[in-house]
Amino acid sequence: MTAALPPLEREPLMAAASAAIGLDDWGDDTGFIESLDILLADMRTEADLNAIGVVSQAQDILRLLVNRLGFTRDLRAHPEILEQELLPPIVILGLPRTGTSKLQRTIAADPGIQRLEVWRLLNPAPMPGDPQTRIALGEQFEAMLRQVPEFMARHPMEAHEPDEDLWLMELTFDAPVASHRLHLPNHRKWIADRQDSAYAYMRTVLQYLQWQDGGARGRSWVIKSPMHIGQVAVLHRLFPGATFVQCHRDVYTVLGSYCSLIEVARGMNSDVVDLAALGPDFAQFWGAYTARNLAARAAIPDLDIYDVDYEQIRDDIDGVVSEVYRRAGRSITDESRAAFAAYNARRPEGHFGAHDYRPSRWGVTPEMVEECFAGYLNAFPQLAPH
Repeated sequence: MTAALPPLEREPLMAAASAAIGLDDWGDDTGFIESLDILLADMRTEADLNAIGVVSQAQDILRLLVNRLGFTRDLRAHPEILEQELLPPIVILGLPRTGTSKLQRTIAADPGIQRLEVWRLLNPAPMPGDPQTRIALGEQFEAMLRQVPEFMARHPMEAHEPDEDLWLMELTFDAPVASHRLHLPNHRKWIADRQDSAYAYMRTVLQYLQWQDGGARGRSWVIKSPMHIGQVAVLHRLFPGATFVQCHRDVYTVLGSYCSLIEVARGMNSDVVDLAALGPDFAQFWGAYTARNLAARAAIPDLDIYDVDYEQIRDDIDGVVSEVYRRAGRSITDESRAAFAAYNARRPEGHFGAHDYRPSRWGVTPEMVEECFAGYLNAFPQLAPH
């Protein structure tokens, strides 16, 4: 897919995807095309991509299009995919940098849980030919990221470890993560009212992955993304009976840590990163998402969320997991307990290096936190700057 990459334009990218997988059926729902057009236009005009960024984004769009074609192929041949029953999942949400990854990866070590490994997230559709191709591509992706130790220290991504289901939503070209990884303010506005359909598509891809793996067989998914904090209502509707876990941490620290991650991520694709603008931008974004979270909590009578602090996840992961399982009606077996311990032994805090940051570098101030997160801090006063 990298020999002769097409430009960041829809028609040549779609043609290249068709040629790569030998398919041209885009399915009955072609609403993704308008979103793709907007995303590509904004990449060309707003993102200030450097030469590496242009190549990496073209590769990424091509990967997503190839997977859409593969998914459509399998849905045509196997409509029973959409009959897969998803057991109520464990849904982990919370602001970024609050321990959500550690909690997800610990729980996903349980052989009785369905895992969203990075290699599956990158390519949910099997590739033509060798069935091991997806795994090899995931390992190549990990090897590439290991060349950027600053990124791995902030958010390690390994081919055989779980990560965010938000990656599956990127197949719709309506995932909010695009406007975090790149400077895409127009795209962020465009997708604001399109999250219900993006989440519904993500659910069908979970059915697809479960079908590939022989069905649920008593296994729930454990899914997580910081973006879920603002989408509790749609998740509650799409996944009846889900167990919700919300992670919390001092918001001033959260914003500094997140801006540090975004600086590195954007710097991989652009030579123009306005550091001082990151803090105000993401304070407003995440502040609005916490307000949506509080509104959903107040509006949904049967919504039950287990609130857990970052320090609990860091210092008492066994206790946190035990409570999650109790709420989910799951038993912790000796095998799962050993798996939890083994994961945390091989991935202690700081395994990929130290992550130091000063929130002021990105224009983050305590006053900004108090203004943008007023409702959230009122509900969880222990998270205020101190």
